[in-house]
Amino acid sequence: MTTAEIAKIITQACKTGYDADVQPEVTYAQAEFGDFSTNVAFGLAKQLKTAPRTVAERLAGEIKHPQIQSAQAAGAGFINITMTPGYWADRLAEIDQKYGSSRLGQGRKVQVEFISANPTGPLTLGNARGGFLGDVLARVLESCGYNVTREYYFNDAGTQIRKLVESVKAAAGIVSPEEVQYRGQYIQKLAQEFRAELATKPEDELGNLLTQTIFQRYLKPSIEKMGIKFDVWFNEKDLAASGQFDRALERLRREGLVYEQDGAVWLKSSAFGDERDRVLVKAGGDVTYLGNDIAYHLDIFEQRRFDVAIKEWGADHAGQVPSLRSTLRRLAPNKQLHFVIHQFVRLVREGKEVKISKRAGNIVTVDDLMDEVGPEVARFFFLMRSADSHMDFDLDLAKEESHKNPYWYVMYAHVRAHSILAQAGKKGLKPAAGTGGLNGLERQLVKQMTRFPELLQEIAADHGVHRLTFYGLELARAFHDYYESERIIDLDAQVAEDKLYLIQQFTVFMKSYFRVLGISLIERM
Repeated sequence: MTTAEIAKIITQACKTGYDADVQPEVTYAQAEFGDFSTNVAFGLAKQLKTAPRTVAERLAGEIKHPQIQSAQAAGAGFINITMTPGYWADRLAEIDQKYGSSRLGQGRKVQVEFISANPTGPLTLGNARGGFLGDVLARVLESCGYNVTREYYFNDAGTQIRKLVESVKAAAGIVSPEEVQYRGQYIQKLAQEFRAELATKPEDELGNLLTQTIFQRYLKPSIEKMGIKFDVWFNEKDLAASGQFDRALERLRREGLVYEQDGAVWLKSSAFGDERDRVLVKAGGDVTYLGNDIAYHLDIFEQRRFDVAIKEWGADHAGQVPSLRSTLRRLAPNKQLHFVIHQFVRLVREGKEVKISKRAGNIVTVDDLMDEVGPEVARFFFLMRSADSHMDFDLDLAKEESHKNPYWYVMYAHVRAHSILAQAGKKGLKPAAGTGGLNGLERQLVKQMTRFPELLQEIAADHGVHRLTFYGLELARAFHDYYESERIIDLDAQVAEDKLYLIQQFTVFMKSYFRVLGISLIERM
């Protein structure tokens, strides 16, 4: 029974007790107050012009269900609900290796686009943050029954690529260096490797050669090391080659949404919510980011028939969001376009920020970080902050293999559970077929586990994947509290085997939890 189902029972109680139609909020209660709690009486009391406590006491008497043991008014007007012991035993029995999965999405097609770094150098910490956030969001959506495509969108032509070619030529001594050019060891290596080509090949061939080398040598291996597998690698040049941009521009013309001025093509974006009109094609013929983005998203929605597109972008792209969103609302009103904008990352070592600049050459790459802390620790840490908040990545904490490290604190809960089962097996003890009853700490542990399906559905709706790590820490804390409370394998055999069933179910649950995170389980430390 979810909080939404509890809410329906309370709604019926309001209807029965006061002939009122309300949509109550239900939350998980602290252990000492029961299992669930609602403040519905406060809002209803305002309508009735009476004391919230009076309303709560009357409603509590109307909240009835076979799985509800009691409903009691508390404090100034809260209602605390306690479920039956059998209810929690049934919830524990439901846990399997697919626990948390649902059919919420009903097979709707969702594109999740993330990382999407142009091939001008190795992946940075910002790319890593977007990569892990995007991959875990895709995993959550898949668990909720959506048909998900992971997509990487890149451009290997244009101004950035011209600067890359200039940078490599400068490193080779062919042209004079400039402050805006890319620097770093990878630039030096490219200059040495392609010295002959740099002196003879035209700019477009050099751009293709260098970007393909960077893509194959730096980007793809890093992404694989991160544990990410893309379904589609989409090159922006394909929009022009396939005629998609021309078709998009023609459609905008037919609908009277563009005009020409000073040799450029402008979008009438101010007519549908933008602060001003935007250029789609510059006077020199170059297509702007917005022009290509509109064509790309029309391809997503109209050619490839996606129902939803989710963009996991860095903060440096946030300025493109309003124009693109307002345009697509006009052109594809029945489709959903969502943006998750992640803020910048600071790497902190010994309490001090490690300065990073791709163009200055002092780069901390994704590979550097993963080599130092491990890809799975990095994944967990990058998921520990909401995308819209700036992040300090504490390198010293990430390297520490102790309970102070959040990753190891959560993983250690599973290791402990696995150890209990292993030790029990050596003593000839086996988990029972079910639970004969749950004490207070056991009940809290089960309650934490059974929040998981709802959490996944909430994240599928609001894309807040950071809540998975906070949830994991709360779950691990509940398990560690239980572990410290008694030594199960020293109990009477029948009692021990009854408790081993809970431990077994916990290990099964942790497989589901870590699978959604994209992290492999460890059984020994």
